This record gives sequence, C-alpha cells and structure tokens, in this order.
Amino acid sequence: MKILTVFDWLDKKPNDPSMKLLNQLVPIVVCLILFVAFMGLSYFFIQNLINPFSAEKIRVELHLVDTMVGFFLYFVTAVDYALIVGRMQITNPGSKARFVMNVCTCVGCFLGVSLVLFLWGFAKEIPWLIIPILIFAGSVMVKLAFEGIEYFEHSKEIPTIVRSTLANILRIAHNFTTIFTFWIPELGSPKVKRMQLRDLAKWSLFLPFIIGLDDLVGYMGAMTIFNVFSLLFGIFLADILIDILIFVSPSLTKKMVENAFLSVMAALAFIYLSYKSYSEAFLLMHEQYHLSVFALLAIAIAIMAAGAAFSAIKKGANLEIAD
Repeated sequence: MKILTVFDWLDKKPNDPSMKLLNQLVPIVVCLILFVAFMGLSYFFIQNLINPFSAEKIRVELHLVDTMVGFFLYFVTAVDYALIVGRMQITNPGSKARFVMNVCTCVGCFLGVSLVLFLWGFAKEIPWLIIPILIFAGSVMVKLAFEGIEYFEHSKEIPTIVRSTLANILRIAHNFTTIFTFWIPELGSPKVKRMQLRDLAKWSLFLPFIIGLDDLVGYMGAMTIFNVFSLLFGIFLADILIDILIFVSPSLTKKMVENAFLSVMAALAFIYLSYKSYSEAFLLMHEQYHLSVFALLAIAIAIMAAGAAFSAIKKGANLEIAD
C-alpha cells in the first residue's frame, strides 16, 4: 500500500519541477538496479548451470569489442520495439503504469536473452525446438508492423506510393500470419485500449522477450564467435539505455511514437526481422532435415494457405458478431 501511495504522490503535481525530476530519476535507478541484478544472475547461470556441464567453458571476462557487438546487436533490433512500448505508455499514463512497464520490459529482455543462452549452451542440435520459435517470432514481428499502419497511412509527410505500398504489404502479410498471433491483443495501434496493470505487465514483458527470441540465430552466432559474458553485458546495457530513453520523458516519447517517418522505419525494421526469422527457420529445415527447395516451398504455401483460411474465418466470425 505504501508503494501505491508513493505513485499517487508522484502523479499529484506532474508540472512541479521536483516531481518531474523524481519521475525521471525513478526509471534510471530501476534500470541500473536491474542491470546489476541481470549481470549477477548471468554470472551465476554461466558458472553453475552451463560451465560445469559444457566441454567448452564460457570465460567470465569483459572485452570492449565484444561488449560493443552485444550492445549494437540488441540496440539495432530493439529501437523499433521501443516505439511499441512508447505507444503503450501513452495509452497507460501515470508513474505506476510506467514503473510496471519499466520493470517488465527489462525482465522480458533478460528472460529472452537467457533462453537464447540456454539454447546456445544446451540445445544447439534441437532444430525441432528452434524452428517453431523462429516462425512464431517472425509472425509477431509482422503483427507489430501491421499495428503501426495508422500512424503513417494517411500522413502527408510520407510519399503516397511508399505508404500505400507498405500498408498493402503489411495487410497481406498479416492475413497469412494471424493464425499464429490472433490471441495477442493490439499493443501498438492508436486504438489500443488502456490495460489493467496485470495485463500491462504481461505484455510489457512479452514484447522484449520475443525480440530476444526473434534474433535467436543472430545471438547464437555471435555467442559462438565472441565472448559470451561480454555480449550479455552489452545487450543488457543497450536494453536499459533504451528503457531509460523511453520512460524518462513521456512527452518526448509521445512525439516520437506519433512521428510518421519513424513509424515507417519501424515497420520496415519489423518486416526485416520477420524475414530473418522465417529465412533462418527454412534454412534450418533444409540443413537439418535435408528438405528440397520444392518441399520447403510446399511447406511455405501450406502455412500461407492455412493462415489465409484462418483470417477469412476470423473476419467472418467478427462480422457476425457485429451484426
């Protein structure tokens, strides 16, 4: 109850300079505490759960180049997701909601990257587990790109041919992939509804978790080449920096997420990430199960047909409910 009282107190005088400063300090302090906790847990995980059972030990060292690789690897793939979280923050104002999103987005990143670390350490040869994860993650990226259409589709800042072409591509892609993501609520569209704290926490945690899994193969490749502990340091550092940028200034975040140009760039980034996920999944099918190009094409067509049929049924059901 005392914690809730503190949040109410912080929201009482939003224009007071001292309150503004406190509201800006909270996400910074939270992120720094979580960063230390995540590195401590990663150290424990490596030393007690991976190294004792692995032939190739992970060296707990920090190297500048490896850290920078981890930082930019996460930062580049997570900037677009930051826009989605920013949109959620606008719909769910207040220090309490901001605190919940702040903590859960950081924890979601940690869980996603930790799962990648586990897969890299123990499950490199389990393609049947990695392939569906990649297909699901790619479908979530399509959904997030689709939900940003309304931020740029009617904007005069973007050339008509660009926004109309991109919007049509996203609608088609979303029809094919809804079968995997229909159960996920709208998170990034302008019409998204305000959530209860429980739902806000759940989906704030889910987004960065999926971002971590979406670049599964990229992370696993980097972990094979670079020092793993340094990579984790860079990844978690990039995550807390992004979170600080999102939550320190809600007014600045609002301007950014409503920017049509940034929304187009985010949609293109999500499309690229989905392409990476799907291509890596099909490449694994080819390498691990020796499927021919025609067999892979047949699988792709079957998935698209199932997705299109599901979307048609779903739209029909929605029309009946509306009538």
